[in-house]
Amino acid sequence: MKLLRINVADQSYKFEELTGDDQLLGGRGLTNKIITEEIPPGCDAMGRHNKLIFATGLMPDSAVSSGGRISIGCKSPLTGGVKEANSGGIVANSMAKQGIRGIILEEKADKDSLWLLKIENDTVEFIDAKEYSGLGNFSLAKKLFEKYSEDYAIISVGPSGEYGMMGSGIANTDMFSRQSRMSARGGIGAVMGEVKRVKAILIPRKGSYQLPNRNSDAFKKARMAFNTCIATSDRPKAMKKYGTADTVMPVQKLGGLPTRNFSEGTFEHAEDISGEALYDLIQERGGCGRNWEPCMPGCIVQCSNVVPKANGEELVAPLEYETIALMGSNLGLGTLDEIGELNYIANDLGLDTIELGGALGVMAEGGMVEFGDFEGFKAIMNEVYTGGMRGRIAGNGASRAGQLLGVRRIPTVKDQTMSAYDPRGVKGTGITYATTPMGADHTAGLTVFIPKDHHDKNEGWVGISRNMQITRALYDIAGICAFVTSATAMQPELLRDMINTLYNREETIESLNKWAIDLIMSEKAYNEKCGLGKSTDRIPEFMKEEPLPPYDLLWDITDEELDAMWEDQE
Repeated sequence: MKLLRINVADQSYKFEELTGDDQLLGGRGLTNKIITEEIPPGCDAMGRHNKLIFATGLMPDSAVSSGGRISIGCKSPLTGGVKEANSGGIVANSMAKQGIRGIILEEKADKDSLWLLKIENDTVEFIDAKEYSGLGNFSLAKKLFEKYSEDYAIISVGPSGEYGMMGSGIANTDMFSRQSRMSARGGIGAVMGEVKRVKAILIPRKGSYQLPNRNSDAFKKARMAFNTCIATSDRPKAMKKYGTADTVMPVQKLGGLPTRNFSEGTFEHAEDISGEALYDLIQERGGCGRNWEPCMPGCIVQCSNVVPKANGEELVAPLEYETIALMGSNLGLGTLDEIGELNYIANDLGLDTIELGGALGVMAEGGMVEFGDFEGFKAIMNEVYTGGMRGRIAGNGASRAGQLLGVRRIPTVKDQTMSAYDPRGVKGTGITYATTPMGADHTAGLTVFIPKDHHDKNEGWVGISRNMQITRALYDIAGICAFVTSATAMQPELLRDMINTLYNREETIESLNKWAIDLIMSEKAYNEKCGLGKSTDRIPEFMKEEPLPPYDLLWDITDEELDAMWEDQE
């Protein structure tokens, strides 16, 4: 496997072979190595010294269920620290078929340039992309597929990335040629669109490279055991029927559903936007609607969906829990049609729906729009296309919106918006928000499905969050979707056996956990150098002081408890 370094300033490129232990650098592990070793901690995240890294995991194109995640990393313009955001789709498998483990965009392009990068047959072609400037992800993909065919996977940014907005993400092609799988968080789209001036990257979907032991009997046996565990487990089955939206009602019952800028923990229209309601809507409308769909080849979970309009045409694909909460209950919007339409626009703009939902909630509290005003929120989002002032406020995230408007209730950690679990109602995930190097990020260690009292701080949530963060970090290195961990995390030998048979290793469960711990500690050390020390590992003060209705919950995990989480590794 190779690394491909592309200099966007002088349009040069070079390949580097991965040898020895470097072959075990995958996903978040590879992005972190480049960030911590090559990006100066004190650099301007929107300057020439930042790099943008695209990394496959360890098992792309290997028939491992959910093993084709793409990780994208850089120094985050939003948080000012380390950032990795991953997604599904077909980009990682396409890279792997070219024998490419990672692509690194280096330097800063001329501000008047805009590039399309076509990577094929060990060459990189720089194609002038000014004709595509300002296009949303969907219209861009349509034009590129018409010109170059659907034989390519696309990595792209929408207008928000070109404008350098801190809430902008990067879109990746799914199995059905939709440009809708978002590596969304941390402002990575701003680095691609504004710093590197790259509108899109084209990579052939077909290629001849295969991982050396992909077809060995030993790996096939290990892979079968892993995939069978997923296929026979209860949680993945539920996700296939209802998608991630099946989380709405459990979090509503916990009183942790973000509502009207995190001022309430339950929403009066929760049942109308639940997984069950979404399932029924898709069934009733028919047309192009699908309750389940894989986002990458070979996925057993198939938690994605296609939501139809009343006339059966596609409204959005997929519609997921985080978006339903942040763009729904958090904004006082109680219909799936409204949320789905805003979701589609956000994907086209290339905006993280969590960060955008957080910003719009703050803007509503600040008086720029009313909660429940669908048309008002839509109008603000449409201003992103033109770079209008309200669009810029929304596109740059909740912290900056709150600072501008003088709003105190800003639901962020390290300037990144919390996802769809209010920490007062879901304490374990709140600990993850505070202590992960990524800023408020549920994917770093989600605890909501642990069968304990989520309101009681004495249930051992610090240790639970820590263990979840270790598991998630390991799966991020492997490039395997976190949704399978509900089935496989209790049998860590399954992942161990796949790594050992695919890479001729003799790793133990303990040594793999050390990979994950070393990764997290490396990220935290880098953040410290960026000025993001333990004092930034904090839940917002208002959550300690404002009881959350209806259960009057407060954030009561102490700073000392948070600071002690990784003491044994320091």
